[in-house]
Amino acid sequence: MGRHISKERKQIALQMSLLNIRDPTIRRYTGISERSLRYIRKTYRETGEVVRTPVCTGRPRILDTLDANVSNCLFLVL
Repeated sequence: MGRHISKERKQIALQMSLLNIRDPTIRRYTGISERSLRYIRKTYRETGEVVRTPVCTGRPRILDTLDANVSNCLFLVL
């Protein structure tokens, strides 16, 4: 597993890419691997950001609101 790449370094690499600087040059100056560079571009195309931020933090809930309402209705029927 590789090391963490800071958001600032990812933004620099993306800006270089948007300026049509070749990938080998970007990799040499930023130290970012070819695979990471592709992933940064993909993330930017999908989200408009260079890093993905979770919608909500913390432990995921076991039941969502719909599950809770259905369980409550079944309880009332029985």
